Amino acid sequence: MLSTEQYIGVAALFVIAASTWFFVVSRPPESISSQQEAEAVWQAHDSLRKDSIARVKARRDSLRQARWAHYKDSCKRADDARFAAWNAERKARYDSFRIADSLWHDSVGWRFARHVKKDTILDLNHCDTTELQYIRGIGRYTAMRIIEYRERLGGYYSPSQLTDPPFAKLRLDTLLGHFTASPEDVHKIDVNSCSTEDLSHHPYLRYEQAKAIYLMRRKYVRLEGIDDLRSVKQLDSTDIEKIRNYLRFE
Repeated sequence: MLSTEQYIGVAALFVIAASTWFFVVSRPPESISSQQEAEAVWQAHDSLRKDSIARVKARRDSLRQARWAHYKDSCKRADDARFAAWNAERKARYDSFRIADSLWHDSVGWRFARHVKKDTILDLNHCDTTELQYIRGIGRYTAMRIIEYRERLGGYYSPSQLTDPPFAKLRLDTLLGHFTASPEDVHKIDVNSCSTEDLSHHPYLRYEQAKAIYLMRRKYVRLEGIDDLRSVKQLDSTDIEKIRNYLRFE
């Protein structure tokens, strides 16, 4: 049998063991919970840090792309402007060289010397480019310009039309004696049935003038003659005289 002191010692040991077990059993969950909370907080901070870095990177990339796009656009505009200027200069030089070449060959009578006749008279409304080159002072380019302008006009009513602005650089005023033209051969536009586009295609009428004539005809239903156009503000007396031979009122 155990003595009283031994029972007290055993009880004390039991109490100590129970306290230790309770401490060991109850303490770890608290420490684990604190560790999980710390890990959760760290993960949240890490996620925020990564999001911040991603936003900064995305903004930096967008700014870089915007700068690059602006640089390419400015370079493209500059290249387009340089190309347009170069192309315009090239075209102007080509036209000047072509005109100079045509005039030079015509002046020396090199191409059609054996066909040239001082008394040659041509009808501007029935000749072709080959016949035009029989005249000293007219080469292939000039002949093509004369025929092209004839198609746009609808025919020449007078040789004096070779002094119009399209021939200003060619100086054909010294060659007018070699040509004839009859107003009867001119293709005329019927004012009372034509459209604005039909009128505006003629070299002697601008679009606003053609539109004004068309609106006047729509207002009065029918125009009787060229004098009815004198009330059109967009037309002066010079314009009316130039276009007189190309209009008919039926």
